Amino acid sequence: MRIAITGGIGSGKSYVCRRLNARGITVYDCDDAAKRLMRSSMAIREGLTKLVGPEVYHGNELCKPVLAQFLLQSEANKQAVNAVVHPAVAADYLNSGLEWMESAILFDSGFDCRIAFDYVVCVTAPLEVRISRVMARDGISREKTLEWINRQLPQEQVRSRSQFEIVNDGEKDIDKQLDYIFNQIKNNRTNMQQTILSIAGKPGLYKLVSRGKMNLIVEALDETHKRMPAFATDRVTSLADIAMYTESEDIPLMKVLANIRDKEEGKECSINFKKCSSKELREYFGQVLPDFDRDRVHDSDIKKLFSWYNILVKAGITNFEEVMAPTEGNNVDDRKEQE
Repeated sequence: MRIAITGGIGSGKSYVCRRLNARGITVYDCDDAAKRLMRSSMAIREGLTKLVGPEVYHGNELCKPVLAQFLLQSEANKQAVNAVVHPAVAADYLNSGLEWMESAILFDSGFDCRIAFDYVVCVTAPLEVRISRVMARDGISREKTLEWINRQLPQEQVRSRSQFEIVNDGEKDIDKQLDYIFNQIKNNRTNMQQTILSIAGKPGLYKLVSRGKMNLIVEALDETHKRMPAFATDRVTSLADIAMYTESEDIPLMKVLANIRDKEEGKECSINFKKCSSKELREYFGQVLPDFDRDRVHDSDIKKLFSWYNILVKAGITNFEEVMAPTEGNNVDDRKEQE
C-alpha cells in the first residue's frame, strides 16, 4: 500500500503527519530525503555536477546558493534538476518499507507519475488561514506569501486529483477525518483486492488495488508486480464479468478456469496451446468444457483463456470462485462480455 500526502504551503501537512506519527505511522518526508540524498548520493552528486557545474559542491557539502541560482534561471533548469533528484528519492522511498509519503509538490513536479500511489490525501485550508500560517512561521509579508502560494498548483486542482481530503482549518477534527480515511481504505482492500482485470492492448492480467476519482490503480500479476494507473478511456474488464458460450447457458469464466484447475490438479496447462494444432486445442478444451459452442468460441479465445489460467497459477491464484469479484462503477467497463 502506497499513500501520498500533499497540499499547498500553509495547508498544515506537517500537523497531519504528526497526527499519523501519534498513531505509530512514520511518514516518509520527500523534502528531508532529497536534502539527505543530495549530500550522500554519488549518483546525484555526479548528475548535479554535470548539470550545474563543479561549483555546486564544495567538498562534501552542497552549495545551496549555487543550486538555487541555477533553479531560478528557467523552468527547464528546474525540471532538469528534478530529473536528477526525483528518481533517487522515489527509489529511496520504495526501499524504505514505509507506506505513507509526504510531498508538497506531488503533482506540480510530476512525482505522482514516478510512483503509482494507491491513494493521495490532499490537506487543504482556507486561503486566509494558509496566509496567516506562513506569515507567522516564516516572518514574511503577505505579498511574499501570496507569491509563494501562487507558484504552486491551485488547491482545488490538487483536491480534484486526490482520493481523499483532510480539511485542516483549525476547527475540523483531524483525527476523525483520518479515521474516515482508514475505514475507507480498509473497505476498499476488502472489496477490491482480488478483482482480476484484463486491459485491452496490454499483455497479461492485473489485480485491482484501489479506485480513485479519475483512475484505477492496478498491479501486474507477474514477477514485476508493476503498478500503474488505468483510466476511464482504457477498456478494462473484470474476469468475473466474462462468460463463455456453450450450447446451453453461458458459463462464467471463473467456473471454466476452475475446470482447468481440476483437470490439471492445480498446475499449469499440460498442452502447448501456443504451438498445437486447432484440432488438438479444441479436443483438449472439450475435456474442460464439453458443450462449448464450436462455432462462436474461436481458437484465439481458447488460447487467451489458457494464457490467463497459467498467469493466475503462476501468481498463486487457484481458488477462482472466491478470489474473483465483479467490478462496479464508471471506472471499469463492467459490461457482460461473451467469448
